[in-house]
Amino acid sequence: MKYALLFAASSWLVCASAQAASDTVTINVSGTLTRPPCTVTSAKTLTANFGSIEYDKVAAAPSIDLPLTLSCPPNSSFTIAVTASGALTDTIASAGRTNLGYQLTRKDNNAAVNIRGTARTVSNVQGSVDLGMSAKLVAQGTLSEGTFSASAVVNITYL
Repeated sequence: MKYALLFAASSWLVCASAQAASDTVTINVSGTLTRPPCTVTSAKTLTANFGSIEYDKVAAAPSIDLPLTLSCPPNSSFTIAVTASGALTDTIASAGRTNLGYQLTRKDNNAAVNIRGTARTVSNVQGSVDLGMSAKLVAQGTLSEGTFSASAVVNITYL
């Protein structure tokens, strides 16, 4: 009897290990590494305050620098677009007074800036990037005395 019981117990152990189940789990790791965006290093509000100017001397008024700089990692690309609150032409915006406009020009090449929101692409830059502009008042006809005020938005989209 001892032998039968011992045999039955070892048969059960063999059967239990033969019926053990197993599962596998797959782990997938994925994603996309992206370049960090540039960082605006100049002020985020730029002001061109022309002070008091006699309306017959608008053409002689000096330009006012608007420093706009970014710090960019290597191989950075972005678009920059300027949208004025009131565009008179593609490059002259209303200064908020009848017949008075202003023009923005790029500091790097003195080209007039499109102020209707047309994006310009800047590619393959790194380090300090100078996007500075200057603002100049432009008479568009007969001017009269009074205050003026206007604004524009610069939108930078990192690619």
